[in-house]
Amino acid sequence: MKRIFAALLVSLAATAATAAPDLEKGKEIAETICIACHAADGNSGIAIYPRLAGQHAAYTAKHAKDIRDRVRTWSLAESMVAMVETMTDEDIDNVSAFYEKQVSLAGEADAANLKAGELIYRGGIAEQKVPACMACHGPNGAGIPAASAAKDGVLAYPRISGQHKDYVVAQMQAFRSGERVHNMMAPVATRLTDQQIDDVANYIQGLR
Repeated sequence: MKRIFAALLVSLAATAATAAPDLEKGKEIAETICIACHAADGNSGIAIYPRLAGQHAAYTAKHAKDIRDRVRTWSLAESMVAMVETMTDEDIDNVSAFYEKQVSLAGEADAANLKAGELIYRGGIAEQKVPACMACHGPNGAGIPAASAAKDGVLAYPRISGQHKDYVVAQMQAFRSGERVHNMMAPVATRLTDQQIDDVANYIQGLR
């Protein structure tokens, strides 16, 4: 019995060691494959590509694997297939963990509609049955790691602070049109006007 127990402990330790992400390998992938669109530190300077710095590793990994496996097809997924199709789960987990450790930089928000966006983000719009964004994504947009799984299998509360306005708008439009399926975000997106989406996306871009 002691031998069996000892063997089990060794097996569990080996599994834990294998599961731990290799940040150095993740950095290498970021600097050779992901850098062109997402930047080496995850703070993409291209508005159509999401910033990955500080994003929860499980969220980034889920999306990358879905793109590789042709499960995610919306937005610019097709253009990313070539980047990830040869990556193993371990590769994706490594680079996702590396990006999670990077510091997310806030973008500059347009002062003209900043207040309108803040009101939606922090208070929602009661008459349109739109909840406050901060209820799920947090007051500073840091999200909630390992949150409950949404209908599409994606972790429900990603980090959004500092995310490009254009990217946020594109995702909200995808939720609204049904191109991107999500039982929490789709109803919210359909209740917001184009201007309100623009306002809150602008606020999110400057959030830190």
